[in-house]
Formats: sequence, C-alpha cells, structure tokens
Amino acid sequence: MQRGKFITFEGLDGSGKSTQLEIAKEWLKRKGFSVITSREPGGTSVGKEIRKILLNPNHKGLNSKSELLLYLADRIQNLHESILPAKSAGKIVLCDRSHDSTIAYQGFGRGLDLDVLESIIENYIRPYTPDFTILLTISPETVFKRLKKRKENLKTDRLDQESLSFFEKVSKGFQTIASSEKERIICINGEQKIEEIHKEIIEFLMLKLKIP
Repeated sequence: MQRGKFITFEGLDGSGKSTQLEIAKEWLKRKGFSVITSREPGGTSVGKEIRKILLNPNHKGLNSKSELLLYLADRIQNLHESILPAKSAGKIVLCDRSHDSTIAYQGFGRGLDLDVLESIIENYIRPYTPDFTILLTISPETVFKRLKKRKENLKTDRLDQESLSFFEKVSKGFQTIASSEKERIICINGEQKIEEIHKEIIEFLMLKLKIP
C-alpha cells in the first residue's frame, strides 16, 4: 500500500486556494490516487458547528483567545477523526487550511502569544505537521478587492470584515512561516491565471509524490 500524504493549501482569504484544491483533487484522482478533502474549520460534524461560531458575522465580540481555542479544538478533532485515519490507509489528504493559518491569523494578525498554548500545540498539533504545503500568495490589496466582491454578493463571513492592516499582518505571518520551512512549503503567485497556478501545483506534486 502506498503511504498516505497530508497536504495543505494555505493563503489569505480570496487567494483561490479552495478552487485550486478541488482542481488538484481531480488531477490526483485521474492519476490513480485515492484522495479525500477536508477543511479547517469544518472538516468534521463537530467542526461544522465550530465553523458556524467562528465565521458568524454576528459574533464580532468573540474574544481572540476563545477564537484561538476553537480553531485548535476543530483541528484536533479533524486530525484524529478524519486526516490521520485516511493517511494511515494510504490516501492523499488535501486540506483547506491548517495550523499555518492559526500562526498567521491568530499569532501575527491578532498578536496572540501562541507560546501560552505551547503544551497543546506541541502534543496535539505539531506531531502531525503536513507533509507538504502549497501557499498561494496574493497582496493584501488584492484580498480587499476580492472580498469587496463577496460583500456585493452578500456572501461575507466574520473574517471578511477585517481591516487591510489585519491582512497585512497575516501576510507577513505566512511569509515568515514559508521562509523558515522551505522544504515543506512552496509559495505560488496566486494572482496568476487559474490554469497557470494549477500547472505550478502539478509540477510540485509530481516532484513530491514522485509521479512519472
């Protein structure tokens, strides 16, 4: 049985990561891989309930530390209920966001000290770091333009209402993470055409998964 892999797609809101994940899933299936997809928050039935709380635009008063703990609770549930069993069964797991987003959004964006929760992260999150991560990079200004279109279509959530300065901090967070983990993370320009981004993702997957 082929050893499974845990691959995450990361990036700012509106970066196109969810679209690219779905395209990559179909490509991998055509190559003969058994693939499942997940997302954080919301990859399990418990996670779906947590997601409703986190993204509800009416929850503007959600404390930043409470927000962080909800994301971690969702992640632990998703790992043990969905991701790890699938990986052990030899499947490719493609996940829309994981712990890199928490570091970028809650650590850099909110300015929280993640060291306060180091015990939880060290024991329940870090042992299951993704095998590979695809980070789609777009400018905070582009994020704002894309989120504006969402607002016009009345499809906004709580994070869509954040300021430009917030997304600038998050962007810096992702850059910092990527520069420190170059073996795991590939950065791809998310402002290219969908087809061009997919081509780069394919090249990366062929290399990492040793696809001839």
